[in-house]
Amino acid sequence: MDDALAEIDRLPGRHLYFLDDHLLGNPRFAEELFEGMRGMGRVFQCAATVASVLKGDLIEKAAEAGLRSVFLGFETFSPENLRLSNKLQNLSRDYVAAVERLHSLGIMINGSFVFGLDHDGKDVFQRTVDWGIEHSITTATFHILTPYPGTRLFQQMERDGRITSYDWKKYDTRTVVYKTVGLSADELKEGYDWAYREFYSWRNIFRASFGHDDLKQQLAHLFYMGGWKKFEPFWNFMIRYGNLNRMLPVLETLLSNTKSRKPDLQAKSSFNHGIKSFIGKAAL
Repeated sequence: MDDALAEIDRLPGRHLYFLDDHLLGNPRFAEELFEGMRGMGRVFQCAATVASVLKGDLIEKAAEAGLRSVFLGFETFSPENLRLSNKLQNLSRDYVAAVERLHSLGIMINGSFVFGLDHDGKDVFQRTVDWGIEHSITTATFHILTPYPGTRLFQQMERDGRITSYDWKKYDTRTVVYKTVGLSADELKEGYDWAYREFYSWRNIFRASFGHDDLKQQLAHLFYMGGWKKFEPFWNFMIRYGNLNRMLPVLETLLSNTKSRKPDLQAKSSFNHGIKSFIGKAAL
């Protein structure tokens, strides 16, 4: 732990992104890490599970240490699909409670959702987007179910004769590589593309942003969600020419201002009234 904290202390800037796919997975380690990071002035992003957000007070300790954005795997709303995809940790979990807990701590959410599970119907795309917007999910990452080689899902689909491609380049969560159930391959791909367009339409960006009660969170959500997805050519340019680090101060400032406070109802009412007509007209 001392080595980890020393390495963090040596890193330049304030922003960190932990690549561990479940930073809260070892509660003892995570608690020591967060305690050691308190007072460092860092802001960081990581991945976690719904169960870890709801259990104990570890997520509060993470927020105190500087957690401002979390990648959270919701995956699907169907218990049958959760069992099929072996996401048993999400069964009987209250997704809304997890979202509300994170929002109360000023933590933005990148929600992960999977389409194409055997119990998905044609309405899964609309229901998923509507849920994400209604609950002010900051960003959403949609995936087409991908049976990666070596997994139980791949082995089962291969036994059932459902694998349609062995071109591993297509195993990118954007391409259908298996025989679908309930949806045709074309319906799945078209629904996936539609979900991205709809979730990141200006109308829904504003709706999700102003679903927060706190003005500071409203603005942080708006600039993060809109700034990331609506200016992708700019970000691609910065990445391609190695200039992304120049934008870190902007990200650090944004992440530093997500903590909620008691809302100024008069200011909120005035601000919301000013953008109300724009929301109604945007992206129609």
